[in-house]
Amino acid sequence: MHILQITNHGLHEWQVTPGLPDTGGQNVYVNELSAALVRLGHRVTIVNRGGYPHPLTGEPRVGTFPGLGGQAEIVYLTDETRSFVRKEDMEAQLPALSAELDTLMSQGEFDLILSHYWDGALLGVLANQMQDDRLPHLWVPHSLGALKRRNVDPAKWSELRIEERIDAERRLMTEVDGVVATSVAIRDSARNDYDSRADYFLPPGVDHDRYQPRGSECESIWEFLAGVMGVGPGELHGRPLILEVSRTDTTKRKDVLIRAFSDVVGTTPRPLLAVTIDDVNQVVHDALTGLIDELGLHQDVAVLGSVWDQLPCLYSEAAVYCTPSIMEGFGMSAQEAAATAMPVVASDRVPFAVEYLLGPRASRRIVSDSTTIEVGDGAIVVPADSVEGFAVALDMLLSDDELRGRMGAAAYRMTVPAFGWDRLAASFLEEIERGEDV
Repeated sequence: MHILQITNHGLHEWQVTPGLPDTGGQNVYVNELSAALVRLGHRVTIVNRGGYPHPLTGEPRVGTFPGLGGQAEIVYLTDETRSFVRKEDMEAQLPALSAELDTLMSQGEFDLILSHYWDGALLGVLANQMQDDRLPHLWVPHSLGALKRRNVDPAKWSELRIEERIDAERRLMTEVDGVVATSVAIRDSARNDYDSRADYFLPPGVDHDRYQPRGSECESIWEFLAGVMGVGPGELHGRPLILEVSRTDTTKRKDVLIRAFSDVVGTTPRPLLAVTIDDVNQVVHDALTGLIDELGLHQDVAVLGSVWDQLPCLYSEAAVYCTPSIMEGFGMSAQEAAATAMPVVASDRVPFAVEYLLGPRASRRIVSDSTTIEVGDGAIVVPADSVEGFAVALDMLLSDDELRGRMGAAAYRMTVPAFGWDRLAASFLEEIERGEDV
């Protein structure tokens, strides 16, 4: 087949630049799925909104960029606006983008549309309506507005256009040929919040060649961290590393992690926190770095920018991965960490931790009158925004080498090989051919 993947917002490249606005896990998902589809013998065209300069290099984002041995390409669509447009404001751009996509579809011989997020789905619907012979169109929401409405402050609903998004998603579920859930949370939301259904299931996979337990080859990561902090490498060796990697956004709740870390930093051996805080979102960056200074943690926190090249070794060398995020469609960073045999501490809004890593034997532990955490096979799950809960969970793992090793091994077994991309993609395509529902 020749599969058209529509991932419209953010900046899509063959090597994703984490931390750029509206750019992250969805882009990795599309690239990894594309690579698996190519390995299975298919062709892929990815379309993304372009027409404006790359925010880091200044290079124009126009034209076609081949990849994956010539069996795939990224095509940048353009409209009259020559600047970045955030995903919440994308609907106004879609008529012009759909006209360009209609031309591309008329010139190519595509067999299937896979669209991503609500704006990608709406773009696919508009362009498909212009075709004489409409293509089958499956939509991968990645997240849903109803979930976001539950997880963000009501004061921000208007700015994020939550109600408009939910209305658009409700229409889309009747206009596409199938909805593809990436997690049980998405599947349940489609049913309970939209009175609809997810017809297929395709969770994110993980690149097992890139993310795996590693040995002495990763010793240099301590030199990298020492350079970031301006200290000698010997000053960091022996310190257990807590890692968090995500874009700089308030929904990631990095402030909760920093506050929880400040409660455990005095343990022995003294832990180290590495957290990504880039200056793309200057307001959030300044608030978080200010919090680190306020708590006196500048000697204990490595503030990282884009770490794509170092990421495999950061995962491999870390003792614990922690994600307090309150808005995850799946939780790909937690999955990548698990593939390196690292235990995970996550909020109860991270589906991968809740649906998989907890396992069937999770037990509850009462932290206080207001907080109860769940201790599972491969993860500890904490109520969202509970600084106290995250501090207790981190302390449990940092103070118990045997528990940390056992949970890391369990996280690995739950992730590898079950979440291999080729296996997931092949199963998904078989499901489509059979016309079966989940």
